[in-house]
Amino acid sequence: MTRKITSLTSLLSFIVTLVTSVVLYITPHGRVAYWSDWTFWGLSKTQWGDIHITVGLLFLLASLWHIWLNWKPITTYMKNKARDLVVFTRPMLVSVVLTLAVLVGTLLHLPPMQQVLDLAEHIKEVQTATYGNPPYGHAELSKLNKFCSYMGFDVDAALAALREAGYTERLAPDTVLVELAHANGATPQQVYIVMRDALAGKDPFAALPANPPEGLGKMKLADICANFGLPVNEALHKLTSGGMKAAADMTLKQIAAENGVTPRDIYQLLMKTE
Repeated sequence: MTRKITSLTSLLSFIVTLVTSVVLYITPHGRVAYWSDWTFWGLSKTQWGDIHITVGLLFLLASLWHIWLNWKPITTYMKNKARDLVVFTRPMLVSVVLTLAVLVGTLLHLPPMQQVLDLAEHIKEVQTATYGNPPYGHAELSKLNKFCSYMGFDVDAALAALREAGYTERLAPDTVLVELAHANGATPQQVYIVMRDALAGKDPFAALPANPPEGLGKMKLADICANFGLPVNEALHKLTSGGMKAAADMTLKQIAAENGVTPRDIYQLLMKTE
């Protein structure tokens, strides 16, 4: 009975750990997931991470107990034809080499390990463009008045804009942005968009954060414009007027490299008022 329970627990916890590993591989960066209230199968990034840790620990414990219960069969894998115990048998050496190859290959950025990591990063970059980037890390945990101060929004005007848009629950300057959003059935990103569209005025570039948000350099100019509600043509005009070669499908880093400047310099050009 003990062997059956151990084996079945190992199997089931392995399946759950496998699923959570795949989900966490494709999840957006934390700042993006929290900003957009990202979920998969109704579970948030935090919940998937919690399940991965706890069920992964169960899998580890069940596997260790499984090894203990099957120690005798395992030792037979490390015996030669004379039935002498030899730790470094041919199967063991192959296993060690495979493990070390993946470990060292990852640290040295060798294929195919690096391609696996690059694919994960590409997926996350696409999701950043899809779900949007917060103005700064954990902006959703800021109180509304602090958020408005950082963005250069007038708090009273922001409250009026939100009230007009139907945000009535917990609408106060000291309400945390994510709590305000959830109380009104929205995401922090949607709350920001309401304020941005109402308060940016004639110059949408005025709504850009004072400092470039984390991860912005990896985003294409077109995606940045979509993220912050900026006209792409005007953004390109700002850059070309500043002597920069740019295209909508280039990332901020690519534009900076093309012109021998830093991504921050490109961002400052976008913010510049005409």
